[in-house]
Formats: sequence, structure tokens, C-alpha cells
Amino acid sequence: KDGGLLGLLLGYGDGASLTMELTLIMSFAGFALVVSGPRWLRFSARTRRNASDSKAVSHLSSGGSTARRGVAAPKKAPNSTRVVSRHAAALAQCNQSIDTAAREGDTQKAGQMLLEFERVSGQPDVMSYNLVLRACAKAVDVDAAERWVKRMESKGLRPTSCSYNTLMDACAKAGKAEACEAWLQRMLDAGLEANVISYATAIYARARRGDVGAAKAWLKRMVAAGVEPDAVSYNSLIHAYSVKGNAAGAERWLEEMRKKSLETSVASFTAVIDACAKSGDVSRAEHWMEQMLQDGLAPNVVTFSAMIDACAKCGNVVRAEVWHEKMIACGIAPNAHSYSAIINACTKAGGEGGAEIAEQWLDRSENAGVESDVVIYSAVIDACGKAGDAERALRVFQRMRAKGLKPHIVAYAALARPFAYRGDWIKVESIRQSMEADGVAMNEFFLYAQLLAYAVARPRQHDRAEQCFRDALSAGMVANDHVVGALVRAVGRGRCVELMNELCNGREVPAQPQRRAGGGSGGRSGTTARSGASGGRTGHETA
Repeated sequence: KDGGLLGLLLGYGDGASLTMELTLIMSFAGFALVVSGPRWLRFSARTRRNASDSKAVSHLSSGGSTARRGVAAPKKAPNSTRVVSRHAAALAQCNQSIDTAAREGDTQKAGQMLLEFERVSGQPDVMSYNLVLRACAKAVDVDAAERWVKRMESKGLRPTSCSYNTLMDACAKAGKAEACEAWLQRMLDAGLEANVISYATAIYARARRGDVGAAKAWLKRMVAAGVEPDAVSYNSLIHAYSVKGNAAGAERWLEEMRKKSLETSVASFTAVIDACAKSGDVSRAEHWMEQMLQDGLAPNVVTFSAMIDACAKCGNVVRAEVWHEKMIACGIAPNAHSYSAIINACTKAGGEGGAEIAEQWLDRSENAGVESDVVIYSAVIDACGKAGDAERALRVFQRMRAKGLKPHIVAYAALARPFAYRGDWIKVESIRQSMEADGVAMNEFFLYAQLLAYAVARPRQHDRAEQCFRDALSAGMVANDHVVGALVRAVGRGRCVELMNELCNGREVPAQPQRRAGGGSGGRSGTTARSGASGGRTGHETA
């Protein structure tokens, strides 16, 4: 197409190698395009400092083009021409192989091909290294990407803006915002102009962390450099506000996009809906869902899951189920996250029937063929725990193990909670033993449940509670207010103050520790369980 591909590369600011130009001119020569061939030949001659290279290209181009027009071509091309031709062909084949490996995400294979070409055929070009960099970025292997850039420089090749942008992309995906910014600055120091991709990547790196201030600063710097922000830049800013649950900020930047006539996407609206979900504003989330539909955009499973999350935040099970049915009506298959969101709504709603409904939704997900994960089972166990339904929680936990899924700390802590409410410290200790056998370390949530079990037990297990607390601190755990509150209930306030002085540098005991079961007068066992459940919910949710 008259050199359109090479022109596109040059338009992005990437210098064309001799191999690129040679391949292009050979193509023109092969098709007898006598207008385009000489035009790109003159371009090559102007940009090449090495006269012999340009001369070789000139000879090859004239020989090929004139031969197709019926003009006698030279009987034998100079050796330099044949060498360049063979090298170009080998490099083009190598780059194609590297590109295939890069698309497959096989970083090791792509690198081995480039090293083999260096060993056998000589010097690769910038494109060769950029293709390997792309494989590293796809695999989110920042260290390997940085090594390849340094190797490129050691071979006398100057990294292009494409090289730097690809390396920055790897850093951003790996959550290394500082490294991403450092490479952008290095690109500027090298005299290369940062383009819209460069700045958008820096904004994205900060947005992933929810660092709104830094993301906005990069947008401001982008505008100051004369680079017009694109939709990707604005979407990243919206995402930054979404991570923080700042619905007003996310809405403001979406409106800014619409004002600038930038094309909004499903991702734009989904991020805003997610921000509304995090703040528990169902009506605002539904408003933006309607706006998206009016703009002719079709929501996807992530969008619907965000809507269900908004309902779950408020414990509105009925509304969550409505959006689940709408998703199915749109022909979108729910995934594990969608079902987990509805189960979370059941957990938030609480009540005696919450655990049963949660397990029913687990059954529906399995019947629908959704590949269940630890998260969805943990959500059901959590619902059982908050309902005090220990038997159901254990049954669901066993179902998860039967599926070959390895529980994580969240699942173990959720399982221990309903037994802790009962004061069944023997069962809680048994759960902890299973957890340690699985190589899962205890966290503050499980520690809270275990101390609560000792506190609610009759008689109270103050010696066990104290030893458990000492062991946790020895393992490097830090006692928060909820843990200390449970310890107060287990060992008494006076002893807890002594332990704080001995083990926690005189840490203050919370002024208003959680009320002891039965109001301190030794209530009935049923009252003990209910009071413990209330304290458990408060501690878990706040922590």
C-alpha cells in the first residue's frame, strides 16, 4: 500500500531501520512499482549516514525494478548487496518468529530466538528487541524487560519511544508506578518526545493504586506538554476515583469526557457504576446504567456485577436478584463474581434465612456450570458465620474441599466464627490445626475468633487465651482494638492491662471494650451466643 506501514511507524516517532526500508523497497521492486520504490529509496539515502548501505539498497532497488520493466539488469549484484539482502531476509524471518512467540506470551522463547540470531547472523534491529519487550510486557516481567532495554543499548541501538512505552506498560501492569515514571523521565532525558501512550501509561500506573492526586498531576503535565489526553487517559482517572469509592469524582471525569466529545466506553461507565457501588449508592449506579444504555452501549458481565455489588453493599437481596435476572435476559452468562456479589448481599442482609439463601445461590452457580472458586465458597461460609449457622458453614467448607479447592485464611476465619460465637473453643482450635497443616498463617481475624471462643466458653479459658495471644505476637502479629477487646473479655481488664504493659509497650486498652456476654452477670448460654455473635460482626466488619 505504497509504504503505508513504514509511514505509520515513522508517524509514531519510531525510526525505521535499514532492514525495514530494504524490505519495503524490495517489495516495490518485485511488483515493478517504479514510482514508490525510488521515492522511498531517496528517503533512505537522505536518512542513512552509511553511504555503502544506501548504495547497496540503491543497486538492489534499481536492479529489481528495471528487470520487471524489461530493462537489462546487472548480471551479478555486488557482494555487499547480496549480504544485505540475505541479512534482511533472515532478520525479517526472525522478527516474524519473535512476534509469534510474543503474541503467545512466551517470553523465554522470544528471547532465545533473538539471542540465537545475534550469535548466528549478527546484529538485529530495534524492532527485534521491541518485539521481545512486548512479550515481557504481556507476561508482566519487568526485570526481563529492563534487561532487554539495557542489552539493546549495549549493542549500539537506541531505544525508541515504542521501546520505552512497552517497558512502562510492563511496570504499570506490575503495579510499579515509580519505575514507570522513572522510565518515562529517562525517555525524555534521551531526547525523545513522550506521546499520548506514554502519559496515559503513567496515569494508568497511578490510577491502579487509587492515587488520584498523582494521576491528575500526570494529566496536567500531559496537557502542558501539548499532548491532548485521550479516552484511555480519562478512563484511568475515572478508575482511580472508583478504587477509592469516590463516586462524585468518577462522575465528574466522565462528564468531562462527554463534554470533550471523547468516545465513552463500557469501561468508562462500569468504573463509575463501581464507584457508586463502593459507596453503596444504588440509585446513582442505576442512573449511570440507564445513561450507558441511552448511549447505545451494551453492559457486560463486569457492569452487571458492579450493579449487583451496589445492591449487596446495602444488603438489598431483592434488588440484587433483579439485576441478576436482567443480566440473564440480556444473554450475558453470570460468572463467579456475579454469584459472589449476590451471596454478599445475603450476608449483608443477615437474618435467619440469609445463610440458607446464600447456599441456594451457591447451588445455582454450580448448576449453571460456573467454575466455582474459593471466593464464592468463602462468601457462603461468611453468610453462615454471621447467621451463627455453624453446621451449614462446616458443610459448605467440606463441599469446597471436595471440589479440590484449597481454603485461604478468609475461609478459615469465616468457618471459625460461628463456633466462636458458641464458645466451642475445641472446634476452633481444631480448625486452626487444619489451617496450619495447609500452610495457611493465622491473621488478626482468626485470632479474634479464637480469643472470642475462649471468652464465650463456660468456664472461660483465660489461660488458653493468654497463651494464644502470646503466640500470635511472637509470630509477628500486631494486636488491633478488636483483638484486644476480645482479650479483655477472655482474661479480664486488669490482666489485659498487665499484658499490654509486658508485651505491647504499654498499649492502651480500648476505653469501651466489647461487652461481656450476659452483661457481666453470667447470662444464659443462649444469651451468650447471641451477644458473642453481635460482637463478632462488629469486629469483623470494622477491621
